[in-house]
Amino acid sequence: MSLMRTITGIWRSSEETSEQPKVPELKTRYFSKNQRAMIEHVTTTINQKFSDWDIKKVDLERGEIIVEKKKGTPYLMIITVFKIDPVKSAIDILCSKQGSLGDLGQSYRYIQQFFNQI
Repeated sequence: MSLMRTITGIWRSSEETSEQPKVPELKTRYFSKNQRAMIEHVTTTINQKFSDWDIKKVDLERGEIIVEKKKGTPYLMIITVFKIDPVKSAIDILCSKQGSLGDLGQSYRYIQQFFNQI
């Protein structure tokens, strides 16, 4: 992660992925699984590999998974799984530090950690 990302994190407290992000690492990810299977895969991965995160809500209709960091500084991550076609889905993430001041780029790091595990 660059020094610029950390400096920007002084006043920014959230990060999100999108189709056309300013940073290539924050691009929407596509997977060859249907939406429901991808939601199950994501929840299983969070339960097994992210022990300090807690799944607060799974909304199958909207394809959203809301996850909260249990230890340390409180963070909230909203993972949205989109149905592209019957056998393809996409994931976008919004990660935000709760409270005032910036996160020093931690939201960016959490998104990268998540995508590396998926």
